[in-house]
Amino acid sequence: MKRFSRACAVLLSTSLLALSACGDDDGSAGGGACAEAQACGGDPTGSWTIAETCLDSSMFAEITEGCDAEIDVSGVEFNGSAEFRSDGTYATTSTVTGPMKAVYPPACLTFENATLTCAQVDQSMQDLIAQGDAPYESATCAAAGQDCVCTLILTQRTTTGTGTWSVSGSNLITESSGEAPEALPFCVHGSSLTMAAQPQEAGSAALASYIRLTRK
Repeated sequence: MKRFSRACAVLLSTSLLALSACGDDDGSAGGGACAEAQACGGDPTGSWTIAETCLDSSMFAEITEGCDAEIDVSGVEFNGSAEFRSDGTYATTSTVTGPMKAVYPPACLTFENATLTCAQVDQSMQDLIAQGDAPYESATCAAAGQDCVCTLILTQRTTTGTGTWSVSGSNLITESSGEAPEALPFCVHGSSLTMAAQPQEAGSAALASYIRLTRK
């Protein structure tokens, strides 16, 4: 699966986002229904704590093309912080833990022209756990009609990131070592910092998927 934006990956955990395919039924993840958010710019200097996340299902459309998997991450907890220092450097940390549920229809159970059974999917997940390569500590998959329903308990993982930052209009520009700069629309309003979870079309001020933090 493709990786998502660096800022989103750092603050929300690459393990979860690489595993997840879409938001829950209301189009959001890990924080309830999405409220409208707009980019307005501002000064992000300071220390911040994640208050809520909103991942609109449209951000996953590219990787779910041809496979309408349903992923419910409403039970997953996102915790973390970000510090944007006055010297132009930043540091972030995030922790993800909790249960998630995945419903895979038959279109998702094909691999190299072969159709997998739900039992085979379950065995694959158990093998990954045994090898230490899974981002979850337990998983159970069972057939439900033609679908395969998997319940996974995510392993608590902490991810950190460092780099430099700057502001260009209403975009927060971040750059970490070895990575290309990334521009994310953002808005500082009082004690709240809202930033897009992924790069957006030029000129777009509405944030469909975002991370909202509060000042420490």
